[in-house]
Amino acid sequence: MPELISPAADGSISDADAAKVGAAAKSCRIAAFPTETAYALGSTGLVKAATRRLLQIKERSTLKPLPVLVASVADAKRWVEWTPLAERLAAKLWPGPVYLLLKPTAEGRLLTFPEYPNLAVRVPAHPVARAIVAASGVPWVCTSANKSGRPPLTDASAVASELGAEIDAIVGGTAGVGEPTFVDAAGENARATKIGVVSAEAVAEAAR
Repeated sequence: MPELISPAADGSISDADAAKVGAAAKSCRIAAFPTETAYALGSTGLVKAATRRLLQIKERSTLKPLPVLVASVADAKRWVEWTPLAERLAAKLWPGPVYLLLKPTAEGRLLTFPEYPNLAVRVPAHPVARAIVAASGVPWVCTSANKSGRPPLTDASAVASELGAEIDAIVGGTAGVGEPTFVDAAGENARATKIGVVSAEAVAEAAR
């Protein structure tokens, strides 16, 4: 059974617990945690074995890269080639449920597969997600906490019921409802490749 880590009454996570989850992820263990768009599964993005394990749990192809969570814009710039468009979008939409698709840096290539030209990266708005990613000191690959084809899960008990036998830790808390938006920000014009809780209109406004 996974270790269950309970948040404080205000929904925050203690520094000690954030450090514990961060260290687990850095060691390639799999954690479930709340985000502003349902529960997610995540682990270090720097070890391909962790990515493949996540995809196996998800029951998706193990040849596809996963999107990446980072703790700050400064962290994002280490892993992707930052553009003026990304700067405008991040200023208005981060932290938040929007992934920016950008070309990986030489280091960022570690987070994806050679045949994929872009890397999807975002700074999450949920305080628990940000705290554990920041505490780990590494970028996280992540995916929604559910089997492929099933509805996203929004509470810890549902995650434990569906995935508890396959993961290492569950961080309690309140997750949001919905899906993230994906925006190609590698060029001069923003192009939404998947619309979630942030609308195409909001993306266009942020890109100005």
